[in-house]
Amino acid sequence: MENKKREIREARNRQDVLIGFIASLVYVLFAWGLDAFQLFTNHYTLPWVKLVIGAIPAIVIITSATWLGTKLNHVVIKTLIWMFAATILSLIVSYITFQGTEVVYKYFLPEIAERLSYMVTDGIESRLFIVIVMTNILFILGGLLIDSASQAVIVSSGLFGWIFAVIFCLAFFAGAGFTADSNFNTELRENVAAIEDQIELVSQLDLENLTEREQRMAMRFTRLDVDLNSSRKLIIATFDESFSQTQVLINFGGTWTQCLSLNGRVGSCKRFEE
Repeated sequence: MENKKREIREARNRQDVLIGFIASLVYVLFAWGLDAFQLFTNHYTLPWVKLVIGAIPAIVIITSATWLGTKLNHVVIKTLIWMFAATILSLIVSYITFQGTEVVYKYFLPEIAERLSYMVTDGIESRLFIVIVMTNILFILGGLLIDSASQAVIVSSGLFGWIFAVIFCLAFFAGAGFTADSNFNTELRENVAAIEDQIELVSQLDLENLTEREQRMAMRFTRLDVDLNSSRKLIIATFDESFSQTQVLINFGGTWTQCLSLNGRVGSCKRFEE
């Protein structure tokens, strides 16, 4: 009888860890996966950097916190474990998004290394505080619900019962990932997308037949004297404290240019030598 109970407990612990592992994948998807995909669709340079360097620590931390919670099965201890995991992971996310990404870009793109600066400003530190607080709350709730989700898988008689319990649990980890993305990535990504959208629009215009508005818009890019239809790659060079003003570098088939984006509105553009 004792052996049977131990086997059941061990099987449930393994199931808890499996759900924790899935939760880590959900976190990674919302923290970096969606960002990487959207950057990819906007011709961004190395759009998968944050996803690649952030996935392993996120998976290890969340899965380890789940495993440790199965070994130290007490609600207060579990809460402390998830608080520690949330805080450490939030700090790692901040480092990866800025200093870590800058190091990788400078290594692979030495020709523009001196133009890249992802300094951690007071504004970023304020956002980090929000991320830490929200991630703590969501990890505690989601982490404590892993037991319930695991139990639902075992005892539920219907498919809907346990699927709903698991999805409800995973939603908290998705929310934590979304919090990181919305505070660190979204506004910068939108500034990149604004420039990419305008380049694409101008490249499709009939330059012999333009409205006054289209002429002003086209002039920003036609004065660069580059082929707007050539393959291009964009990368953020610098940004201000509020992420509202972003300098974006664009490589048009080997010719580097730079454009300013202000809250999603494209400002002046120039070639490097100007």
